[in-house]
Amino acid sequence: MTTSQIVFGLAVFLLAGTVKGLVGLGLPTITIALTSLVLPLPEAIALISLPTVIANVWQAAVGGKFRLIVRRQWPLIVPLMIVLYLTLWLVGQKGPHWAFLVLAVVLVVYSGLGLLRIRLHIHADLEKPLAPVIGVVSGFIAGLVGVPVVPLMPYLQGLDIKPTELVQTLGVVLCATSLTLTVSLLFLGMLDGPHAIVSAAAVVPALAGMWIGQQIRLRLSIEQFRLAVFWALLLTGVYTFASRVL
Repeated sequence: MTTSQIVFGLAVFLLAGTVKGLVGLGLPTITIALTSLVLPLPEAIALISLPTVIANVWQAAVGGKFRLIVRRQWPLIVPLMIVLYLTLWLVGQKGPHWAFLVLAVVLVVYSGLGLLRIRLHIHADLEKPLAPVIGVVSGFIAGLVGVPVVPLMPYLQGLDIKPTELVQTLGVVLCATSLTLTVSLLFLGMLDGPHAIVSAAAVVPALAGMWIGQQIRLRLSIEQFRLAVFWALLLTGVYTFASRVL
């Protein structure tokens, strides 16, 4: 990576951390979406590993229901972790050339659901049979593009979970995802010394951004900012698709 790419990446982490501090999510999604415009996708995935681990560990620890969440979500978490590692192992360091198209689809679908305010309502009887399926698909997508937002996020938001518990649930599941991603990248040699140093350095702007986002939250409308984030992700997804296909 060049110096300009590193500076751009750190600036992206500051922005993504701000979004996460404001709306509670979006750190890996925004980081991957923007850094992949100037970096190969495997390098972009490697950079998010350490900041997302730290951010998600903190989110998973706050709420007081960690054990209950793990007990409920393990049928989702276990297949997600296994498939994530296997996908990284199969695609290797370069990754398939069509992974960018998967990233574009993920961004468009996720932002489209947010802009249209579409929220699934999953019946309790469907949770057990659906959980492993969602885990497998989310693990595959996370192994390709580094973020499991679709179908993971719509699924979790569609469960009968109180809003306060949902935040910790997202933290627990994404913590397992980010830990698996980081360990897999290290084991497979995709998170080498230089990438690990930059990823560790990115923790600082990411946490600083989270603090800034929390301060902004006290002064601005979260709903307006949330819509702006979804529009930005939608346009990034469209641009990513157009730049690879046209």
